[in-house]
Amino acid sequence: MSALGTKTAVDMLAARGITLTAHPSGSALDTIVRLIEEAAASVDEVQHQLLAHAESASRTLDRITSGRDTVHQAATDGLLQFTGVSIDMLVARRGEGIRMLRMLTNSYADLRTSPERGSPRQAPAMAQAPSPAPRRSRA
Repeated sequence: MSALGTKTAVDMLAARGITLTAHPSGSALDTIVRLIEEAAASVDEVQHQLLAHAESASRTLDRITSGRDTVHQAATDGLLQFTGVSIDMLVARRGEGIRMLRMLTNSYADLRTSPERGSPRQAPAMAQAPSPAPRRSRA
């Protein structure tokens, strides 16, 4: 499943009953849509790399478990070399990307369902202090 980010974004929005749609350029919703698309593409790329590293490690480990590895009980510098560390780093990046997607999709859904529909919110009117009473002169 190399399109994990795209699928995750679609599923998260579908759970809220919405889909990504086009919005006026420069609007808050348009900006969030672009951020969702970028985050989903990033998670997709990380997932693709993760699967490639995991498949490589799996092949290496399969050779070891079946006795077909080239090193038999000899000291090595590590059969997996940097593959294990790479997998750990990619899993962490994927998790962070999915958390970012969750935050962005929730923000998008909240803006879509807000009464302003993504328009800039106006600051509440400041309550004005009552004018001071006119001074009376003592004559």
